[in-house]
Amino acid sequence: MKEESYQGKFIVVEGPDASGKQTQTERIAEWLRESNYSRISERKEENIIEKMPGTYPGDSGDSIENGVWRLSFPTYTETAGGRVVDAYLNGRLGDRGELEITDIVDIYAADRKQFKVVIRDYLKSGGIIVCDRYREANLIHQLVDFEGSEWYNMLEKVKESDNDLPGADEIIYLDISPEEAIERMQDRERDMHELDKSYMEKSNRNGLKVAEYENWEIIDGERSKKEIESDIKRFLKAKVL
Repeated sequence: MKEESYQGKFIVVEGPDASGKQTQTERIAEWLRESNYSRISERKEENIIEKMPGTYPGDSGDSIENGVWRLSFPTYTETAGGRVVDAYLNGRLGDRGELEITDIVDIYAADRKQFKVVIRDYLKSGGIIVCDRYREANLIHQLVDFEGSEWYNMLEKVKESDNDLPGADEIIYLDISPEEAIERMQDRERDMHELDKSYMEKSNRNGLKVAEYENWEIIDGERSKKEIESDIKRFLKAKVL
């Protein structure tokens, strides 16, 4: 949850791989633009866009317009930090088992920290951010091999890696089963994590565990896109907007 108070709103959508995060962040961002909820001025938004790292948003699919920033992580080839994440996911830094968990956490955190100042500036100016994966993604994916008290200890340690970033007003978790996630990914190009069935199953189960422990809003992601979108809108109207 958000540690500081800003004029704008920060909404994060999390969930297992293939849970529909990209689709829902796009739909919610467009809805918010059409609804004129944002308070940021056009001039301020343009000034912030000029400060973006690398070539972001480039061809990422992200967009910053009409007071709503549709943001997603990792940023892959658009930024220096994103390229390191891309190298890791494609195995160019070694297998997951060859790296310390703290190093993997830092790789992802560094990508997000490139945006710390512009995220804060956008929120302070009254803009709305709808983010596909944020710092909570490290909790979903990096705690999969821990159990018992070690899990809780590592959760707090992972949080510390980027707790200097602006926090979200609300976090929405799209819940789908491991079997559904694997089925949805059959016909798409996958990184080394997505090719590892065991890891996919563990991160999926761990994600729900984190969502319940952290009291995120859990939404059934195995229904139609329209039903999920309606639930998210209803929740945001009641809690954020």
